[in-house]
Amino acid sequence: MDSCTRSRDSMENEESTKMSYELLQSITDNFSEKRLLGSGTFGMVYKGTYTNGKEIAVKVLRDMAALDDKDFKNEFQNLAKLDHQNIVQLVGYCNESEDHVVEQDGRQFTAQKLHKALCFEYVDNGSLNKYISDETQGLQWHIRYKIIKGICDGLKHLHKGLETPVLHLDLKPHNILLDKEMVPKIADFGLSRIIGDERTRQTLKNDLGTGGYLPPEYTKFQLLSPAFDIFSLGIIITKIMVGKERYNDIADMQPRKLVKLVHNNWKKRLQEIVRPRSLEVYCQQVKTCIEVASKCLTEDRHGRPKIQEIINILNETEMVNIPLEIEEIHEFRTSIPSVQTSERDGVEASRSSISEEEVTFKLLEKITDGFSDARLIGRGSSGRVYKGIFEDEQVIAVRILDYFGGNNDADWVIFRDEFYNLSRIKHENIVQLLAYTYEIEEKVVEYNGRMVLAEKDNIALCWEYLQNGSLDRYISDESVGLDWCTRYKIIRGTCNGLRYLHEVLEKPILHLNLKPSNILLDANMVPKIGDFCLSILFHEGRSLEAIMNATGSLGYLPPEYINTGVISNKHDIFSLGVMILEMVTGCREYPVHHYESEKFIELILGKWRKRMQETSKGRSVKGYSRQVKRCMEIALTCIEVNRHKRPNIGDIVRALDETETWIDNDIELLDVHPLELHFPFKPKRHASCLLQLHNRQELSKLPKSHVAFRLVPESPQKYLSQLPLGGIVPPGCTYILALTTCKHPQRSALNSDDSFVLQSMAVRHCNYLDQASVIRECERIFKKARETGEGEVQEVTLKSLCAPQAEEPSSSTTNRLEIEIVAMLDAQRVSSVEVHPKKPWIMTTHQGGNLRVWNYDTLTILSLVEVPDQPVHVARFIAREEWIVAGDNNGSIHVISYDENKDDMSFNAHSGQIMSLAVHPTDSYILSSSHGDHLIKLWHWDKFWDFNKGAWECTRTFEGHSNKVSQVVFNQDTCSFASTSWDGTVKIWNLNSDVCDATLDGHLDGLLCVDYITGGDRQYLIAGSMDGTAQIWDLEIKRRREYLQGHANHISVVYSHHEHQKLITGSLDGTVRIWDATTFRLENIIAFNLGAVSDVGYIEELQRIVVGCHQGIATMMVKFS
Repeated sequence: MDSCTRSRDSMENEESTKMSYELLQSITDNFSEKRLLGSGTFGMVYKGTYTNGKEIAVKVLRDMAALDDKDFKNEFQNLAKLDHQNIVQLVGYCNESEDHVVEQDGRQFTAQKLHKALCFEYVDNGSLNKYISDETQGLQWHIRYKIIKGICDGLKHLHKGLETPVLHLDLKPHNILLDKEMVPKIADFGLSRIIGDERTRQTLKNDLGTGGYLPPEYTKFQLLSPAFDIFSLGIIITKIMVGKERYNDIADMQPRKLVKLVHNNWKKRLQEIVRPRSLEVYCQQVKTCIEVASKCLTEDRHGRPKIQEIINILNETEMVNIPLEIEEIHEFRTSIPSVQTSERDGVEASRSSISEEEVTFKLLEKITDGFSDARLIGRGSSGRVYKGIFEDEQVIAVRILDYFGGNNDADWVIFRDEFYNLSRIKHENIVQLLAYTYEIEEKVVEYNGRMVLAEKDNIALCWEYLQNGSLDRYISDESVGLDWCTRYKIIRGTCNGLRYLHEVLEKPILHLNLKPSNILLDANMVPKIGDFCLSILFHEGRSLEAIMNATGSLGYLPPEYINTGVISNKHDIFSLGVMILEMVTGCREYPVHHYESEKFIELILGKWRKRMQETSKGRSVKGYSRQVKRCMEIALTCIEVNRHKRPNIGDIVRALDETETWIDNDIELLDVHPLELHFPFKPKRHASCLLQLHNRQELSKLPKSHVAFRLVPESPQKYLSQLPLGGIVPPGCTYILALTTCKHPQRSALNSDDSFVLQSMAVRHCNYLDQASVIRECERIFKKARETGEGEVQEVTLKSLCAPQAEEPSSSTTNRLEIEIVAMLDAQRVSSVEVHPKKPWIMTTHQGGNLRVWNYDTLTILSLVEVPDQPVHVARFIAREEWIVAGDNNGSIHVISYDENKDDMSFNAHSGQIMSLAVHPTDSYILSSSHGDHLIKLWHWDKFWDFNKGAWECTRTFEGHSNKVSQVVFNQDTCSFASTSWDGTVKIWNLNSDVCDATLDGHLDGLLCVDYITGGDRQYLIAGSMDGTAQIWDLEIKRRREYLQGHANHISVVYSHHEHQKLITGSLDGTVRIWDATTFRLENIIAFNLGAVSDVGYIEELQRIVVGCHQGIATMMVKFS
């Protein structure tokens, strides 16, 4: 043990500048994760501790095989002479090699592994980036000024204090370190000297962490000068004074306005903590600093001050003796928190636990023929893209990334977690991220006649493959190339995708590199946004340099980013505007002045009008021409120099929605079935027929559009529903309309030659309060079209025939949907529906206070049960006991036997109306919930219970909801249940505890209904709201997965069919909607025209849904496909 200590001490006493790799391994615990301080462009930094307690920072350089040993040592000796209190001291270096025997390509080599490192003084408080905040919090002014002045002093030493000036070229808060006394020290200042100028330029291009600190002369022309660092200094000073968040808001202000704003804000804070006689001096110092920063940000580099001028200006503010009379100084942390052992273990465990989305680099080599040129399909700022083909002929796109700033477990975990989040983003206009690989490989390379080992990052992202490649291949002027419908489809799809990234995601994503080469097209020319996630996968802000140095992308960058580094969602809007111009005109040139814009639009519009007149084949040239003009106007607004004048993406999508109402087209908007309506006649019974209207817009070449319809009968008095009927059919959806005749004693009352006129018209989507409002809006739309001639109204005449059921034409059997309706216009509103699991029974409860049991084969009433005193809101079958259990408005539960000879039993359960009952599928339990007391109760009956034994036992009460509890439902696992409430929450409970397991809170409006969605490897939950939407919750991660939108009033019932993977929602707007439970796509809308929908059931044997409405019940066959 002693010999080991002496050996290590002797090593520490060797020449202070050159250090052995063995020593660096020793003092950093073999470069362990717990010693990792950070990682950057050139390598990772570790904390090293000598036996005497002295600490240093060790930067292990990576990918340095091309460095000449002699030059490396000479430049180190020069930089080590830099001795200044505001510059991190370079104290040593390592430059060694180690022989390794390796096998590569079937051959053995003796190769040298190079070990190169730089050692710096250790600075306790970490980087300045941790301490940047606005003036209302964080560091006091005298500390901020001390940091500003120290940075300037250090930069002056680099620029003026040496025989050969050193340009930093990467000045930013991360590279300013703070010691225990908050003295700033400039770091990473000398790598440009050690690594060489040419390599530095290349690294600046690839360094993904410096976006926003580069001057315009570099972004445009790659010019390097001392003014480069002055520009970066100006941004740092501004952020020190106003914070990172507010910098984006004020960066494009006029200098005078900026100075006034910052000065006034600081004055307010200083007034609270500085005595009056010192206030004026401090405020003048604030004003001077922000004026200096503003001058440093001058676009013309020749107008920026030299560092000596800045120092002189700051020195003048210090000539007045400022007494330190701060009455309150807030404490701040002066140490970097250490990584806990459990966190480190988690990192290691995560890395060894590879997710299913990870693929090996060898597999990617195989499916791309070794990344052959024949498989190369693209090249961009972040790497090359290859076509990969698996053995089963599945095709993917493989992007090999050229550079990644991290090389440690922590970076890997961040990369993997972000990949997982982004791979779950699914939208028809966004390229799907499928898989990734993240490997570090040691390769043998030849250098100066010797074989050396060099590390190589193998990082790749795998995407869905798009057959038609990128949009830039299809850019052309209006005279050739894509027709207008296809161009508009691409514009609209791109806007939809960008809106999803900006406004739909919980955490919005800024693309920051939107351009035609990043818009990919599938076989149907549907656009998909690619490369949307690189800025996130490589940590916040890191992709910005790659953006600006990418070939041809400079024209898509907004002026506020080029000039001042400001980043906001208006960055993407500017890029979108340039792209729309390219799509419409074929080039990126556009007018600067407003009066030129009008002439420009008319010129382009004239060219498009000419082409469309030659090729439109009867379609509306006028409508398309207006659409071209609007797209041009949108594009020119998007490229406004003042970013605050640019629209949000939601505004753009709404503007495009409006243009789609202008298009007249000669193709049919709706598929109508049947064209002859057959009403099966039964004396003194209602006769019903279904009319199916399918919006075919998603199948046409036109952009997607909603279709408004209006159904006008020749003899409205013959029909039960108030006519005319109207509605709006979403794209790709089928709207099923139930038409019902009045009761007639004789067939002659129904004229056989009756008819309906169906009118339809393309419209933008509309949201209205209820079905009556939708019908009124449809009336308005068709009236306006008739009066103004805007928009084409298509008409179809439907014959109406009535025949006895036996005489019904055989052709009608081709209709897969059959319907039976029982209308109840006697104020007996249906409040709940229950289907018996074994017998052909339906049970309904009614506002009038009774419950009815029906035979669903004949739709005749088998039993009418009058519950005394109070109306019944809900009832359920307990089939295994042959009981009915019902809850009334007074809070009582009634137990009723199928055997009419047995007496009923009732007991008090709640202090107010019982809204929901749920029967346990196997055990003797039932749940009840109430409007009045906001409670949920679990009731139990033993196997020996009979009607003479009185009330059931309440075994548990569940409290937690702050408003009416609208529904309870058991989970399939039978140990838990869910509840919804008017308080806007869903709660998950366990039967064995009265403490809530989880609360899902995401709605301001109350929730009315809930059901579990099972099937697949995950379980979800659907909850219906008063705002007309349904939420889908992922129960594994307790997060909202999806919104189902479209209903125009409260959603009163949700039902999940587990086997067929369908969701059914019913609403007070009078419609039922059927959704796919895996894609959440709307498939059908059904309007029974019986008023508000209150409940839904399903008869498995007959494949029929049962719907209870305010004015009756309906059963309809639905063969789920």
